[in-house]
Amino acid sequence: MLYGRTTEQQVVGDLLDGARNGVSGVLVVRGEPGIGKSALLDATAELAGGMRVLRGLGIESEAQLPFAGLHLILRPALHKLARLPEPQQRALEGAFGLGPAVPADRMLVGLAVLTLLAELADETPLLCLVDDAQWLDRPSAEALLFAARRLGAEPVAVIFAVREGETPFPAPGLPELRLSGLGPADAAALVDGQAARLSPEVRYRVLAEAGGNPLALIELPAALTASESGLSLGSGLSLNGGLSMDGGVSGENGLPVETGLPPGASLPLTSRLQAAFHGQVARLPAATRALLLVAAADGTGELAVVLAAAKSAAKSAAKSAAKSASTSAPVAELHDLPPALDAGLVRLDEVGRRLSFRHPLVRAAVYQGAPLDRRIAVHRALADALTGTDQADRRAWHLATAATGPDEHAAAELARAAAQAAQRNGHSAAAAAYERAAGLTADRAERGRLLTQAAESAIEAGELRSARSLAERAQPQVNDPLIAARLVLVLAAAHSGEGALRASHELLLAEVARIRKDDPHAAITLLMEAFGNVWFGGDRDMAVQTAAQLDEIKLDPGDRLTPVRELQDWIVSLVIGRATDRLPPMAGVVAAAREIYAGHTRTLMEIAGLELVAGRDAEACALAAEITAEARAKGYVGTLPAALYHVAAAQTNLGRYRDALASAAEADDIGRDTGQWRWSSLANGVMAFLAAVKGDEQRCRDLAARTRTEAAGRIFSPGASRAEWALALLDLGGGRAEATLKRLEDLGRGGGRHQLASERSVPDLVEAAVRIGEPARAAEPFTRFEAAARRIGRPPIDALAERCRALLSPDDRADEHFTAALRSHEQDSRPFEHARTELLYGEWLRRARRKSEAREHLRAALETFDRIDARPWAERANSELDATGLAVKHRQAPGPLSRLTPQELQIVRLAAQGLSNRDIAAQLFLSPRTVGHHLYKAYPKLGVASRGELAALPLND
Repeated sequence: MLYGRTTEQQVVGDLLDGARNGVSGVLVVRGEPGIGKSALLDATAELAGGMRVLRGLGIESEAQLPFAGLHLILRPALHKLARLPEPQQRALEGAFGLGPAVPADRMLVGLAVLTLLAELADETPLLCLVDDAQWLDRPSAEALLFAARRLGAEPVAVIFAVREGETPFPAPGLPELRLSGLGPADAAALVDGQAARLSPEVRYRVLAEAGGNPLALIELPAALTASESGLSLGSGLSLNGGLSMDGGVSGENGLPVETGLPPGASLPLTSRLQAAFHGQVARLPAATRALLLVAAADGTGELAVVLAAAKSAAKSAAKSAAKSASTSAPVAELHDLPPALDAGLVRLDEVGRRLSFRHPLVRAAVYQGAPLDRRIAVHRALADALTGTDQADRRAWHLATAATGPDEHAAAELARAAAQAAQRNGHSAAAAAYERAAGLTADRAERGRLLTQAAESAIEAGELRSARSLAERAQPQVNDPLIAARLVLVLAAAHSGEGALRASHELLLAEVARIRKDDPHAAITLLMEAFGNVWFGGDRDMAVQTAAQLDEIKLDPGDRLTPVRELQDWIVSLVIGRATDRLPPMAGVVAAAREIYAGHTRTLMEIAGLELVAGRDAEACALAAEITAEARAKGYVGTLPAALYHVAAAQTNLGRYRDALASAAEADDIGRDTGQWRWSSLANGVMAFLAAVKGDEQRCRDLAARTRTEAAGRIFSPGASRAEWALALLDLGGGRAEATLKRLEDLGRGGGRHQLASERSVPDLVEAAVRIGEPARAAEPFTRFEAAARRIGRPPIDALAERCRALLSPDDRADEHFTAALRSHEQDSRPFEHARTELLYGEWLRRARRKSEAREHLRAALETFDRIDARPWAERANSELDATGLAVKHRQAPGPLSRLTPQELQIVRLAAQGLSNRDIAAQLFLSPRTVGHHLYKAYPKLGVASRGELAALPLND
C-alpha cells in the first residue's frame, strides 16, 4: 500500500490508460533516496493488468559497462531480434555481445530498441520500468531515451526513476514527476502501519528525523528500537558521518551511542538510512555478511558468480591469516544466505539465479561498512571468478578496483575492455576504461597513449568537456608527433563543439605551421577543419591568419590535392573579400574536390555546403540526398541531422519549400535526440524562413528565438543569420520595410556577410530600401551581390540581380531589366522568387498606367503565391489586382499537400512508392505503428481512402 501518493498514482494510471489505448507515454520520476520512487514503480507494475512488463535498473558498479543496463531490461525480449531490420538486428546483437561487433552509428541501437519495443507492443500493451536510471551506462541511457522520445502510436509506457543528487540523468523534453516527502498525516499513518508498538518518544523522533521520507519512516523505527535494546546501529558507521574503529557507533564526543540518534545530530538522509541498514546487516551471522559483501561488490547479483567469488575470497583470506596469525574470514556458502533473505535485505528472482538488494542503500551500507582490505580482496576474488570471454570487461574493472598502485596487467585488461566497448559503440564506457587504464600504468608514454584514446572516445561519445580535459592531461605525457596531432584534433573538435571557434582555430593553425613543410597533405587536411571554423565564425582575423598559413603551403604541379588547395583559396577569398579573378571557376573546383573526398562523409558534407555557395543548388541537393540515403540504409542516425540540413537548405534555394520543411523538421528532431545542437539550430533557421514565406508570424518568431536560446552559453549561434533573414522577410511581407532594411543592413555588416543568408538576402534589402524611398542604402550591398551573381553564373541568381537593377534603375530602364529577370526565371524557375518578380513588375506596370499588362503578371504572381500558401504575398498581389480594376473572386486554394505535416508528407511519399510500413519506419527512424498512424491521419487530408490511391496523386512540389 502506498501512503500519500494519490496524485502520483493518478499520473501513472493515466499513462497506463493511454498505452492501453494505443498512445505511448514517457515519464521521468525524480526524487531523493528513499522518497518512494521504487515503491511507485512497484505499485505501477501492480496496476498494469493486461500489460506486459519489462523491468530493469541501473547498477552503479556496471555504469562503465556498455549496454549492461539495456541488456538487463531487454533480456526477456531477445527472442524477437530476428524480426528487426538487419542493420538494427546486427547493431543490437553486437552491443549485447551476441554477435560480432559491427561499426555502426551509436544511435542505431536506440532505433533497434524502438523497433523491439514496438514489436513487443504488437502483441499486448507494454510497460517498461527502469529504476535507478542515473546509474545506467551511457550507451544504454542514450538508446532508451532515443527510443522513448520517438515512441508515437504504440501501446507503450516507459517510466524512468532517477535518484537526485547522484550522476545526472538529463532527459530534456520528457515529462517529469518529482516526488516530495509525505505530509504529516500520511507519514504518521505509514509509521503506525509498519511499527504500531513504538513508544511515543521513539515514534516522535522517527517522524521528526525522517522528514516525510517513506524509506526512513520504515527503517528508522527498527534501528531506534534496536538501539534502545542495547544494540548499535551498525558496525563501522558513526552518526556524525565518520568511521568507528571499534566497529560500534560513536557520538560526537567519541563515546558509543546506545540510545538511538544523538540529540542535535545533523546527518544527510542517506547517512541516516545507511546507518539504519547497517544496523540490520551487523546483526547477521559473519558468513552471511561475507556473502552479502561479495554480492554488493559484484552488483549484478549472479548467484553462481557470487558464490564462486565468496569461496575464492575465503581461501585467500585463510592463506593471509595463516601467514599473519590473524583471524581468517568465514567461508560463505549458499546455506548462509537465508538469514539475509529472512531479514528482507535481499531477494532472489523466481528461478533462484539472481540476487538483488532490497534497496541500493542496503548495498551501499554493506559495501561501505566493510574494511578497505576486505573490499579489495573481494574484488580480486570476483575477477578470478569471471573467467568467461563475455565477462572480460567486468573482470577488468574488478582488477582495476582491486589495484592499490600501478598494475600493468590490470591496465592491459582494461585497455582491451575499452577497445571492445568502442567496437560496440560504447564510446563513453571506452573513455572511462582507457582513462582508468592510464592511471594504472607506470610507463609515461603508454599513459599518454591511453589518455589520448580516452579523449578520442569521449569525442565520439559527444562528451566534449571530458574530451578536452583528457587531452590536456595527455599532452605533457606525449612525445610521439602522430599522437600529438591526434590530440590537437580532439582539442579542436571539443572547442568547436562547445562554440569556442577561435580556440579551436588557433590549435589547428599551430599544428599546420608545425607540419606544413614536412607534410603538406596533412596540413591541407587540417586546414579543411580550420576553414569550417572560419566559415561559421565569420571572424576576419581568423580568415586572415588562415590565409597566411595557406599561402605558405606549396604543392607540386599536378598534385592530387590541388583542387582542395584551390577550394581553400576560394573560401578564404570569399570571407576576407580578396579578389578571385585569378582563381579557377568555383563550380569546377568544388566538383573536383568532391571527387577527391568521395567516401569521406564529413568532408563531403562541407563540400555540399560549398556547392550551395557556388550556386550549384541542384548538385548540393543531390550530394546531401546521397549522404542521407546512405545514412538511412545503414542506420547512421548521428549523420542525418547534418545531411538533412544541407538537403533542406538546397531545397529552400530550389524553391521546393514543402520538401525543405520536411527535411528541416526531421533534421531538428533527430538533432535534438542526438544532442547535435549545431544542426538543430541551422534547421530552425530554415524553418523560420519557411514560416516567414507563409506569413506565420508567431512560428517564425518562435523558431528564430529558439536559435538564440539554444546557443546560450556558446560563442555563436549557427542558425542566427538565416533566422535574422527570416525575420526580415517576415517584416517585408508584412509591409514593415524599414524594419527589414535595418535587420539586413546589420546582417551585412556582421562577420557573417560572406555566408549564404547575408549574400542571398540582398534582393530583399534592395526591395526594402526602394520601398521606403532610400535606394542609396542598397548601393554597396547590391555591388556585392552583383559580384556574387557573376561568380555563380546561374539563371536564378541572374534573375534576382536583374530584378534589383529594375528596382534601382530609372523608369526608362526598369522595363528591360524586369523583362530580362523574367527570361532568366523561365530558364530555371524558383516559384516564390519568380512570383515576387512578377509581382514587382506588375506593381511597376500599374504605376506606369499599363493596367492590362500589369494584370497578366499580377495574376501569375497571385496563382503561385496561393499555390505555395505564401499568404502575405498573395494578399499583396490581390490588392494590386484590385487596384487595376480586376477583382479575383475564385482564388486557387493551397493544394492538399499544404494540409499535411512534414512527417505525414514524408510518409505518404514513401508509401506511394510502394514501401511497407516497416520499410518506411526503418528509413524515418520511427516504429511501423507510428507510420500507420500518420498514414491514416493523412488519407482524409488527401481525399483518399487507402494506400493504393496514393500513387495517382501529385505528391511533389
